[in-house]
Amino acid sequence: MKDDRINSIMDSDKTWERPATNRPRMPRSQRAKQFAPFDALSGLSEILRQAEEEHVKEQERK
Repeated sequence: MKDDRINSIMDSDKTWERPATNRPRMPRSQRAKQFAPFDALSGLSEILRQAEEEHVKEQERK
């Protein structure tokens, strides 16, 4: 039954149309910025490096 519905949708000749909106389309250059990678834990690697150095120094003292 579910397969019949899927097949009927896939076999349909109707094309999908974007819904009407009052907003202007955003340029691709602007859209790309919202998905740009970011460093959520900025500075973490520096803190870990410092902690490692302190730990090594402690171990050398023993």
